[in-house]
Amino acid sequence: FEKRKMLNYLSNLDFKDRDTQIYAGAAIGAVTAGFLVRRSIRKHRENAPIPAGAFPVSDLPKDCYDAIIVGAGPSGSVCGYYLAKAGAKVALLDKEAFPREKVCGDAVCTPAIHILKDMGVIDALVAEGKAKYADSGGFVSPAGLSYIGNSVHELGESAACAIKRYHLDNAVAKKAAEAGAELMEKFEVGNDVTFDAEKGLWTVKSVNGDVVKGRMLVCADGATSRLATRLGLCKAPAMGVSSRAYIANHNTEFDGACFYPRWSLPGYAAIFKHADGELGYCYYLIPAGKDMDKGQLGMVTADDLKRLHEEGIKIDPFISRAMGPEPKCQRMKAGSLRVGGQGVPKTYDEHLIIVGDAAGHIDPLTGEGIHTAMMGGKIAAESILKMRDAGNFTAEATKKFEQAWMKRFGHDFYWSQAFAEAIYRCPILMDAVANETQRSGDRFMSVWAEVATCMRPKTDFFRPSVAVPLAFALVREVFRQKVLGKTNYDMPLIANGKATGK
Repeated sequence: FEKRKMLNYLSNLDFKDRDTQIYAGAAIGAVTAGFLVRRSIRKHRENAPIPAGAFPVSDLPKDCYDAIIVGAGPSGSVCGYYLAKAGAKVALLDKEAFPREKVCGDAVCTPAIHILKDMGVIDALVAEGKAKYADSGGFVSPAGLSYIGNSVHELGESAACAIKRYHLDNAVAKKAAEAGAELMEKFEVGNDVTFDAEKGLWTVKSVNGDVVKGRMLVCADGATSRLATRLGLCKAPAMGVSSRAYIANHNTEFDGACFYPRWSLPGYAAIFKHADGELGYCYYLIPAGKDMDKGQLGMVTADDLKRLHEEGIKIDPFISRAMGPEPKCQRMKAGSLRVGGQGVPKTYDEHLIIVGDAAGHIDPLTGEGIHTAMMGGKIAAESILKMRDAGNFTAEATKKFEQAWMKRFGHDFYWSQAFAEAIYRCPILMDAVANETQRSGDRFMSVWAEVATCMRPKTDFFRPSVAVPLAFALVREVFRQKVLGKTNYDMPLIANGKATGK
C-alpha cells in the first residue's frame, strides 16, 4: 500500500516545475552522498588496523602453534608456506601421506602459476617433466562452433598449466615444510576438536590419539569439509560434481580444450595434455536452475555424471575425435565441487577461518578452484599474520579475511553464477562467443582466457569493446541457427531411451 502511494505521488509530480526540480536534485544528491559515505565507511573499516587483543605472541605456550591447518592441499599448503616463511609456528595436517591422489581437472591457471613461481615450485616441476604449459587450446560451443588457437602472444604468458595433483600437492606441501611448517602426514582429524575460549586455544585430536594445540584453526580439508561441517559452519553438502580419467593413445595435438554440449550446460567436458603425454579428461557438472540447492545441475543431476563421462569418450562427435579410435582410458574417478561459497554462509569465526574448496572457493562458471584456493591460502596467511601481530583473533578480526578474499576474487562469483545460469538457459550466448572468436582469432580468445582464469573480472564482458562485438555475433548466430538451421553438435539416442542430443 505504501509503495502504491509513493508511485502515485511520483506519477503526479510536475518535473517542469522549478521547485520540483530542486527537490528532485536534492534527493538525488542526498542518495548519492549517502552511497559515497557508506562506501567510504566500509572501505575505512576494511583497511583499519586490527586492534590489540588478549593473546599476544609472547603468551603462546611453547607446545602450541600459531596456526593449525587441517588439509595440506593447495590452499592449506600455500597458507602454511607463507605463514612459516614469516616466522609463524605452523602445524600442517593431512590425513594422507604424500604423494597422494586427488580427483581434479589438473588445470593450474595464471594466478596460481604466479604463486607457484613465488614459492619456487613451478620451474622445478617443469624441469622434472611434471608440468606442461597449455599454449595452444580452445573450445567447442553448444552448436558445434570450434576454435583452437594460441593466446600466449596476446597475453604474454600461458593462461594455464597442466599438473597432476599427485605431483602438485606433494610439491607445495613439501615446500611448506621446507619453509618451516611442521607437516604431519596421516593425521586424520577425529571428532574431538575443541576450543578453550579463556586460553584462546584449539585442541585437535587425530583418530589415533595424537594431539595438537594452536591459536588459529584453518579448515582447508576440501569440498566435503568434515571439519567445517562438524563445527556447524558448513550447512549443506557440495552440490557440484566432476569426473576425471587419464587417457593414453589419443589423437590430441593441442594442449587443451573445453567442450560445451548443450545437454550438460552450464557444465562441460575438458581435456588437458600432461607433460607425460597423457590426457586428463574431465566432466564438470555445475549447479544451475531453480532447484540448484536441491541438486539440479542444469538439465542433469549428479547421477548422470558417469553416463556423460563415458558417452563423451565413445560417441560425442568432438570429444571422441580428440580421443582417437583406440584410446586407453583409466577408470573414471569422481569428486565433489562446492562452487561460489555454496553452503558456507561465512568463512570465519572466533579463532577460525575456512579456505579453499572447503569455503566454496570454486568459480561457479568454470568449476576451476586451484587458482582461487591458492589465492585464498595466501590471503589467509596474510590475514593471520596481522591477527598474530595484534594478538586479536576475535570474529571481528577474522572477518577481515573474508573481506579480503571477497575483494580479490569472491565478488566475481555472483557474475560467474549469473553467466552460468544464462548459458544454461540460452546456449546460443556461448555460440556467440565462439562465433566472435572465429572472426577475431586469438585476440578475442585471450579475452575469454583472462576472464575464465580470474585474471580479469566477469564484468569485462560488459565493456563496449567486448559487449558490442558479442552483440553482433549473437545476431549472426540467431540468423545462422534459427533461419539457416545450422548446428552440428548432436549425439544419437542412448541405450535407455534418453535423448542426449536433439
